[in-house]
Amino acid sequence: MVEEPRTASFRGITEDTIHIGVGFWDTSVFGFGFFGDPDLVWSALIDAVNARGGVNGRNLEYTIAGFNPASNEQMLGACIALTEDAQVFAVLGGMRGDANYCVSEQHETIHLGSQVSAEGEALERARAPIAGFFSAGNVRESSFIAELEAIGWFDGAQSIGVHYPGDAIADRLADEVAQAMRDLDLDLELVLNIDDLVLDEDTLESQTDIMREQARSADLDRIIIFGPAATGLITYGELDVDLAAVDSNNFTTAINAGIDPAHLDGTIATTDRISLASDPIDAATQQCLDDAQAAISDVRFERPGPGVVNNADDPNYWPYTVLACRDLYLFVQAAAAAGVNPTNDSFRAGIESLSNTSLPQIPFVSFAPGKYNGGDTLRLVMFDADADEDGELIPLGDPVDLTP
Repeated sequence: MVEEPRTASFRGITEDTIHIGVGFWDTSVFGFGFFGDPDLVWSALIDAVNARGGVNGRNLEYTIAGFNPASNEQMLGACIALTEDAQVFAVLGGMRGDANYCVSEQHETIHLGSQVSAEGEALERARAPIAGFFSAGNVRESSFIAELEAIGWFDGAQSIGVHYPGDAIADRLADEVAQAMRDLDLDLELVLNIDDLVLDEDTLESQTDIMREQARSADLDRIIIFGPAATGLITYGELDVDLAAVDSNNFTTAINAGIDPAHLDGTIATTDRISLASDPIDAATQQCLDDAQAAISDVRFERPGPGVVNNADDPNYWPYTVLACRDLYLFVQAAAAAGVNPTNDSFRAGIESLSNTSLPQIPFVSFAPGKYNGGDTLRLVMFDADADEDGELIPLGDPVDLTP
């Protein structure tokens, strides 16, 4: 059989190379997320891929564009630098707001990674393949209720409430949440709703006072918080009520806003991946760490966990290495499946062919035609206020496979 010759099949591709772009979220401007030098990490990981044969015989090349994720101007500048100036085949990592459309709509460039939500308006407007690791649709939220039931969280509950952060999320979730409750013969006593993105500080404080009083008047002993959890944790954290929050990312925000970590002790939440701190390290994650540490041995790689500090003077390279590796592994899998001479169309087919795969720290991942949010992993965690100065999320049980 004659092997198909490699050609310059698309923008960013030559006979011998594939040029990818990396959008780097520089969160150090906010005083956290000290990732170190991203160029060192990407150089190490890509050199390792190339040493193993690259992608269908081509070596990977890369360009990084960093930006403040709160600056729309900087994100658009990063988009232009990668799509117009560097002429990359794909952008890895993800951006926010208009910059997402700049990549996949305006410049018709593949966009994938940990910060890409590949459904709704983003998918409708995309003129190139997009893919990410978020859970598809509302499966995470509806599954959360069933998993809470499985661990006995509702046992002895007398009065259950739910909290939504605004009408948009309430409209998207309310029917499915109500049905999931009925399926378990659970009564929903009170629905609380506040849009913290459109309220000024004084109005927000007034509304949270009202919602606390509503929760007290209804004698709620369980509240499930949907959507971004910070406002819910701040509002109900000091009440004598058991809390569960779908989003596990906002405990730090709530604590920085003045909530005593002790008030959040025992709160149940979810993650979409296994724990870097306490779970066994999967083979793909270990390979990435080995590759990076072999190439950049003079920086700190320390497994995250209680007492592990990360600061600007001594950044810990472990977390960002794993994050970058996830994005890169997804690209390599899809590009390999796209054929010898990939294009946007064949890359989309490559993504869709990944019907049962895994990525570093994410054991269950699947894509299909129309399903480009590939995260099928749900993991219950519990906030332990005593595990560290600001608390720690402790895994509960095994990861749940949500693959359709």
